[in-house]
Amino acid sequence: DRPKTAFSTRDNHYQFTVLPQGITNGPATFQRIINHILGPARWKYALAYIDDVIIYSKTFEEHLLHLNEICTILKNARFRLNPDKCEIARTETNYLGHNIKNGEIRPSLHNINGLLNTRLPQTADEACKFVKAAEYYRKFIPNFSQIAEPLRKFAPTTRTQRKKGQKIIITLTPEEIKAFEQLKNFLITDLVLRLPNNRLPFKVQTDASDEGIGAVLLQIYPDGDRPIAYLSKKFTQAQRKWSPMEQECYAFICALDKWHNYLSGIKFIWETDHKALTQLNQKAQINKRCERWRLKILEYDFKVKYIPGLTNSMPDYLSRSPVDDAEEDPD
Repeated sequence: DRPKTAFSTRDNHYQFTVLPQGITNGPATFQRIINHILGPARWKYALAYIDDVIIYSKTFEEHLLHLNEICTILKNARFRLNPDKCEIARTETNYLGHNIKNGEIRPSLHNINGLLNTRLPQTADEACKFVKAAEYYRKFIPNFSQIAEPLRKFAPTTRTQRKKGQKIIITLTPEEIKAFEQLKNFLITDLVLRLPNNRLPFKVQTDASDEGIGAVLLQIYPDGDRPIAYLSKKFTQAQRKWSPMEQECYAFICALDKWHNYLSGIKFIWETDHKALTQLNQKAQINKRCERWRLKILEYDFKVKYIPGLTNSMPDYLSRSPVDDAEEDPD
């Protein structure tokens, strides 16, 4: 592809011999190159985001082998590493704004401090930038969209608005100030998501309300349940007219679709506060929609457990404040 980069001057004809900095498709091209170079090691014990390569292993001895293999691969591809930017044999690391340690993932403290020290937005552009920065950690914050909604109105929708946004002075309403402070308060709490561990059992908790559905994927640890991921979704107008049983069952169907890669082929527990669903996978349903879903979930190996609504607090909260847009039932 070098001839494609050629350009002419009055004295000569030139072309790039290496990938130049600053071109539009440069990062995507480099990403394809590094993915190709890593080859079979990618997703097995190494990953790369552009020029940030991370190598992960279960034991120190295994890590030395993986490290040697990746270094050899990069050397053969004529890549050079900067020793000052390399971290070797770490049990804790900061990667792409996240702190990874002992099977847990948290927001990077350095990034969080930057957000916490942000002053109250004085312009529309500052309000928009704060929401975008906080949104990077939305997977740690249940119901992020609902909380940030009062500040989203400052987001520009046209090029003219983007240019004027830096100069438009704003005065936040009490509701907008509350949203700003609430996001900052969430960020100072111990935001933790566990990395999935295939040696531990999974659990799915679901709930439905008049507004939508909510679900939590957890793993059962000796000292209690730990969250892996959250899910919430609004109902369409048609779905709002469904019976409570249909809505509760739909919450489970959405959870299975979302977390199929975690739940397929293993035994797990489904906890619901709708008692009628405890027999869903044991006998045919009179309701045609629920029967169709019952046949769909037969491929999964799970046990249904009834829990009182008071103990199903997180899915209940997510269902009453859904963040994802409504979708029609494909079935």
